Amino acid sequence: MSSFTIDCLFAIAFVLPLVGVVLSLATRRFSWNNTLVQSMFILSGFAGLIAGSYFFALLGIGNSASFNGTFFGLVNIALNSMQVFFLMLVYGGVLLTSLYAIQSLPPYKDVYVLPTLNVASAFFIVGMQATILSPSLFTFLMAWEIMSVSAYFLVIADRSDESLRAGWLYFVMTHIGFACIAAGLLLLAGGNLFASWHDVALSALGATPLAISIAFVLLLAGFGSKAGLVPLHQWLPYAHPQAPSGSSALLSGVMLKVALFGFIQGVALFPFVPSFSAFLVISIGLLSAFFGALRAAVENDAKRVLAWSSIENMGLIFSAVGIYLLVHGSQDSAVSAIAPSIALFIILHTANHFIFKTGLFMAVGAVASKTHTRNLDELGGLAQRWPIFAGIFLALSLAAAALPPFGTFFGEWTYFQTLASGMTVSAFFGGSFALILALLALVGGLALFAYVRMFSAIFLGRARTTHAEQVSPMPILLWLPSLFSVLLSIIAGLFLFPILSAPNTFMEGVTLFGDVAILGGVSMNAWWVLLSVIFIGVLLTVCRRSFSNRNPARITDTWDCGQPITPRMQYTATGFSAPIRFFFKSILMSEKELIIEPISMSNPWIVRRRLVWSIKSFFEYWLYRPIGIAVFAVSRAVKRLQNGVIQLYLLLVICALVFTLATTL
Repeated sequence: MSSFTIDCLFAIAFVLPLVGVVLSLATRRFSWNNTLVQSMFILSGFAGLIAGSYFFALLGIGNSASFNGTFFGLVNIALNSMQVFFLMLVYGGVLLTSLYAIQSLPPYKDVYVLPTLNVASAFFIVGMQATILSPSLFTFLMAWEIMSVSAYFLVIADRSDESLRAGWLYFVMTHIGFACIAAGLLLLAGGNLFASWHDVALSALGATPLAISIAFVLLLAGFGSKAGLVPLHQWLPYAHPQAPSGSSALLSGVMLKVALFGFIQGVALFPFVPSFSAFLVISIGLLSAFFGALRAAVENDAKRVLAWSSIENMGLIFSAVGIYLLVHGSQDSAVSAIAPSIALFIILHTANHFIFKTGLFMAVGAVASKTHTRNLDELGGLAQRWPIFAGIFLALSLAAAALPPFGTFFGEWTYFQTLASGMTVSAFFGGSFALILALLALVGGLALFAYVRMFSAIFLGRARTTHAEQVSPMPILLWLPSLFSVLLSIIAGLFLFPILSAPNTFMEGVTLFGDVAILGGVSMNAWWVLLSVIFIGVLLTVCRRSFSNRNPARITDTWDCGQPITPRMQYTATGFSAPIRFFFKSILMSEKELIIEPISMSNPWIVRRRLVWSIKSFFEYWLYRPIGIAVFAVSRAVKRLQNGVIQLYLLLVICALVFTLATTL
């Protein structure tokens, strides 16, 4: 395949969603409108994946891997390996979610305005592509805004009060982030809004260390807010669950990766990275990972569990980016040798998180569409009715918990292996990496707890509601995309790890492919870990069958104190997470309330009692609430100036002019 064909395929992948916009508006009165538009999206994703695959097949993976195209002679483009990798995540997400949307959206035609939703989806897809393809500062900011605004319309698609509140929070936070990104890039570009990336990098060479430091903090805040990093994450657990499940999969599985791309590309423009930057990114990343995993372990809304899990995983990736900034380019060869392995984890976990999180959001959406609830305490027993789908969900949960043989395990194993090996470099790195490993172990345990809890509450036991008990068979298009995610995760675990171990580079200044550095400390091949787990499982099974008592267990009725056995007596997701709420009560700010409801008005002693748990957001209570109170206080004070006295208004104008002249002279 020639470079011209690659050029054509990338152009087709970019244009087809726009064709979908026209078709959506032209055929909005027809019942097959959604299927037609989603087919355009599927073709777009398929064309993009083929183009990206041939890009790597022809040009390889590395700094020298670049492609110059013209998009049919209209626009000149130049792509490197990093851009194509993130583009393939976009195309893969579009392909899977569009296939899912063919079946998942029509039942909600009375909830969503499907033509409008598909138009917003098309612009969202185009915005993500354009953000990655942007050759200049201005086009990047415009594409970023298209992506962000179209995502807002996906969040408020059902027009419910909860969605509108979540959309408003997202809209405010995303534009605060946009302002930070624009300010940071303009600071590097010397105020030139229309500078190309090459010109921005040249302009940054003349920037002062203070300007570089401010620009770095602004870019971290801007891209970090979109990626869901603490403390700018508050919008994500509210916004992602409100969008349609296919859109939620794109928001969490793909859009967060576009934010990562933006941060990496922004850092690549810096002539040097401030000394404090690595520690800042590591701290924020680890804090995000901890809070994300902790909240995922106690949430009862299945989609919010996945949203908090996305915060956890983006925190892991950004902590690795911070470590990479710390060790990359070090004069100590033993320290700089850590960088390729950290880069390998970044690329592996970015791809693996896209795979399993996209599949899980679609799977949870399929459950919600059939049971009409996302509350874990109202589900249960679905494995008896959907055994194949339960196996798919279990596999995705195991992948999310980073267990073998799925790709996530090998990605995180690379991270743990590198940190353990790096402990032998020096006392400073030994202590730092030991602390990071301890925090990562805690995060991993919480994540495993969260996914065991979610799967058990949804599929095991008996159905807790009528909807869960009387579910209809699940259409194939609702579980087939999730099955593809499972297969991709297994392929990543069995094949991609040894392939990606070859020494390669991803882009100049930021190595995201590289060989695994083994520094002589703690070292163990991940394949031996997998084989050991399998061997221990087989050994325990053999011992159980060979040496245990062969007498069958006596089966009898459950002791129920004379009461009939009901699904309400089962262990709930709320009860499952009680130990976590107890140990982290001060951080979770959990509260319980006993609600007493009278049954008989004539007898006050006959009542119904129920216990309700609530969890307050730590950052919302201690950070956003005081800021909101301060903003309202300032607003009330400023409002007093609006007293209708024209002389006061003229005085304020004169003072503003004097201040402007004084600062510009």
